[in-house]
Amino acid sequence: MEIILLKGLDMKRKILVASAAMMLAQSGAMAQQAAPAAQPAAVKPADPFAQAIAARQVADFARREGDPYAMLTAARMLKQVPMSDSEAAAGDEAAFSPDALFAEAKALARDDQALLLQIRLSQSASGRGVMASAFGKGLVRRVQDVNPRNAYRFTVTAKGGEPLRIGAIGDIGTSMYIRLLDASGKQLCLDDNADYAPVCAVTPRASGEYRIDIGNKSAAKSRTVILSN
Repeated sequence: MEIILLKGLDMKRKILVASAAMMLAQSGAMAQQAAPAAQPAAVKPADPFAQAIAARQVADFARREGDPYAMLTAARMLKQVPMSDSEAAAGDEAAFSPDALFAEAKALARDDQALLLQIRLSQSASGRGVMASAFGKGLVRRVQDVNPRNAYRFTVTAKGGEPLRIGAIGDIGTSMYIRLLDASGKQLCLDDNADYAPVCAVTPRASGEYRIDIGNKSAAKSRTVILSN
């Protein structure tokens, strides 16, 4: 009689253990089904204007320090930025261009053959002129010779409430300025700090045409790269 009871208890334990295991498995499956799928984080588009200006600053650092690696970084940064040329003056390549910065990196590298090879590989890599990337549509670029103690003027159509940014990178050592005016002639921005690369950034209240003056206060002509978003 005792043997029969023990067998019955053992069977009940097995049934209880099996039932508990099934319940745990089912609850785990339900938890997995109930867990919401992780949504990928929205990736904010890179800022092409900010990267181009940062490339100019890194290039300045490379020149001060005589650092070919920093100059290579500046060249690669600028090369990544998609640009469409609206107009370009005939003549030599502007000083602020990927190829010009790569050339400076080569000059700073001197006889370092390993570094020179790295520079050549970076320069030959695809990317220049690409119009679709993490930077969106990129920047509009124009190259203009600005005569000494003179200004180059043009107009842009801007949308109200959206940032408008203009940068002018002249020849190194020149003194350039940017002035931005609305249709009534009111000055909205002036960057005149005796620097070769002034920048103006505003958010117009209303859509319309705005005048840009790129001035050269130096005694020599400046081949200037003008960037706008």
